[in-house]
Amino acid sequence: MNGAYLVGLAVLTMAFHVWALDPEALGDEQIWHALNGTMELEIRGDYLPDFGIEISHHGELITSRQRIEFQLDSIEPFRLLVPYGNLEALDPDVGLVEMRTGLAIRFGDRVVDLDELQLVAGQWGDHPAFVAQDMQGRPMFTLTHMHILVEYERDLLTVQSAEVEASPELADLLELDVLADMPIGVGWLDLQMDVPSGADTSGQEPGCSERPIWPQVGAFEAEVALINMGNIAYLGTQADTGLIKTAPSATLKNISLADIPWFPQFSEDLMYPYDPSDQHPFLVWSIYRMKGGRIEMLAESGVKHAFMTFNLNCDLNCGDSKILWPGCEDTYSAGNNDTATYQGSKDEIVASLGLWHNCGSFFDPECSGSQTQYSGQWLHRLLIDPDEFQHDGAEYFMDAWYVVQYDTNIWSTMGYRSIDPTPSGSGWTFNPGPYQQGPAISHWVGEGRLQPMADHKLLVVPSVTPDEPYPGNMPQGHLRLLVRVHEEAEGRYRYNYALQNYDFERGISEFHIPLAPGTNVSDTWFGGVGELDGWSIEVSADGVTFTAPEGEFQPWFTLYNFEIEVDAEPVGGELTLGLGEGAVEPRLDVAILAPSLGSAVPADIFDDRFEALGMSEPTSSRLAQFPMK
Repeated sequence: MNGAYLVGLAVLTMAFHVWALDPEALGDEQIWHALNGTMELEIRGDYLPDFGIEISHHGELITSRQRIEFQLDSIEPFRLLVPYGNLEALDPDVGLVEMRTGLAIRFGDRVVDLDELQLVAGQWGDHPAFVAQDMQGRPMFTLTHMHILVEYERDLLTVQSAEVEASPELADLLELDVLADMPIGVGWLDLQMDVPSGADTSGQEPGCSERPIWPQVGAFEAEVALINMGNIAYLGTQADTGLIKTAPSATLKNISLADIPWFPQFSEDLMYPYDPSDQHPFLVWSIYRMKGGRIEMLAESGVKHAFMTFNLNCDLNCGDSKILWPGCEDTYSAGNNDTATYQGSKDEIVASLGLWHNCGSFFDPECSGSQTQYSGQWLHRLLIDPDEFQHDGAEYFMDAWYVVQYDTNIWSTMGYRSIDPTPSGSGWTFNPGPYQQGPAISHWVGEGRLQPMADHKLLVVPSVTPDEPYPGNMPQGHLRLLVRVHEEAEGRYRYNYALQNYDFERGISEFHIPLAPGTNVSDTWFGGVGELDGWSIEVSADGVTFTAPEGEFQPWFTLYNFEIEVDAEPVGGELTLGLGEGAVEPRLDVAILAPSLGSAVPADIFDDRFEALGMSEPTSSRLAQFPMK
């Protein structure tokens, strides 16, 4: 053993079990080695001082996002398993390089010298990692969420956009508990690689000869799962507004047999014969508060455009970082999800299909064919007022969702974690709970049978061409309508409706709650994330109607609240959602818990015509805008 700090030692996958076998049995041509090279670190001097942390480079304080580069001198080569030229594993027990960084970190009167370090191989969960340890073998920081690639044309092992996480040992040395596992920067590595003579670098393992098989072919339906949100990181406070910036890390897995396109924005590749050519997944995330019978979406991100996949732990790996192959995993760090190059606008995405046009987008407003605009440090990020966290007894959650082209099950591609926002200095920690797959709103009211005072309906807006083969039958969108009812006083009931639009691009422009004649309405309330100016609430003889301004609607991946307080008890009822003039389905009638209309309710009132369509039905009204060649 070389003293490597093995992160997540108890969690191993087949890709790493292979090192328990005799390496000679693998064939010399599959075992490659990485030697000396360079490391680049982007130190997050923009937000670390908020915790009272000072990092200096050769005595000069780092007070912004500053990159430094230094040499790595090989003592023992790292060992890699590279069948067919595809990286499958990094041996966690072999390899060591030394480096002089010029860094020191201070908290109060405690200083830790990070100048002379060793970099060793390790593991982070079931993914490879590199660990920087001091000369006593104590881990100082770990490179996780790595995009680690072999570039045999240049004889390089490269690591791109890795999370640099402070170790618990470093936190102990500084007597600063919140520093443990905190992202403190982003890292890159270039290591010279020794490729053995006769090595197969084709990237074509058995089964790759007929690949890629795109979702558009229709042979396999695409399905991707978000399998983890690792960090939920504080990324700074905007000086002029006091708003907090935060982002999660995210790890996903292709759980289908289709090959998922992952072409960076403004790129072209002849292997992908469809328009637009630069298609890739999009990550979005939000924060919610649950308190007093109400769930609210407090803040939302823009869109993080995914730009490459490193394909680890695959069922089939055909060796291209622009495609997520069957069974393969990919990961992005919280720091990577805070980049000026890839943070764009949500309203440009056709979420129901996972499609985007670069021409006229935020990145290329003049349609020049290349990126001419960037989001800086604050634009298209999740920014939240810290006063939103000052609510005693509230529960808070962050969710994330990867919008993937032609994904047939969006619920597996999203997940959430509870958070406990806690101030530390002038920064914040979020103390996330266990990861849960699926929509966060299900934590408020679970799916299943009707409850006496709560209900949860899944709505699938059907395709305009439901008889077309996949992917031509994709739904126009998915929504969830939930309600909790509370008896505020004897005979007076508050109905808290929460409507989340996931990927219905037309959106909802009207929400109508029918009431029996003579029903007394004592209160109404409307809320949601984003710009809501102009929504009106009208109380009439036949009900309460919430209406958007002309031409406006509830955007995709937002949650809106529609609430009334009345003297009618809850029974089975039917609400109406308006989609606006010109919609294929101008109105959706939804069977759900609602105020009594003063007469008996038919037994079949809960047979929801939209829910009955199921997940396998349906496509987008905008499919024709993205023709297949």
